Amino acid sequence: MSAVSRSTQNDLELLRQQHSRLADALDGYYGGKKEQALNVAVTLRVLVHETQRSKPLLFRLDPSYWRLMIYDKLPSDRRAVSAVRVPIMFEGGGPTRFIRPEFDSRYRQVSMSCWWDDDYQPLGKLWLSKKTIVLTVADKDGGAHVDSTVPDAHAAISEPPILIGAGSGAGEAFLRPNLAFAITAQAGCEMKECLERYFCMKNG
Repeated sequence: MSAVSRSTQNDLELLRQQHSRLADALDGYYGGKKEQALNVAVTLRVLVHETQRSKPLLFRLDPSYWRLMIYDKLPSDRRAVSAVRVPIMFEGGGPTRFIRPEFDSRYRQVSMSCWWDDDYQPLGKLWLSKKTIVLTVADKDGGAHVDSTVPDAHAAISEPPILIGAGSGAGEAFLRPNLAFAITAQAGCEMKECLERYFCMKNG
């Protein structure tokens, strides 16, 4: 089958489409549609994941995209064996839920390569990068396809053996946090802000 090369003049329009897709998925996820984390993961994969055979969309727009600065949470203590690195709302008698991150003093800016590849989530003696977490959501959980097996580490942060919540006279609210989805959504928020800052994407 023959093929034609994409026009680089259309790359910015492709980026606008991915930005809109990301924004819609984030609105859905934080609005209660947890499955929208799958769309966030696939969009991040399109934007930044590089393989020997293919380059991501951001490379087409800026070959030095790994140097772009993006918000990232301050590092966890290296002695930590577990952490919840996403903001959670506690509501007595109502659902306990993840909320959108705010880029405040708990954040710093790092290069996109550090944001994607560096250790982020502690899990016992193992540390997971955002790349590992996001790509496993995209490639194993149903973003691109569903695998019959998933890595032990992914299972541990997707369905951890813990409940997080609060109880009061008004009732109780507990959550078994799918940290893989929550970290993927948080990474989506960080990427969305980065695209709007560097590429003048409309904040929608």
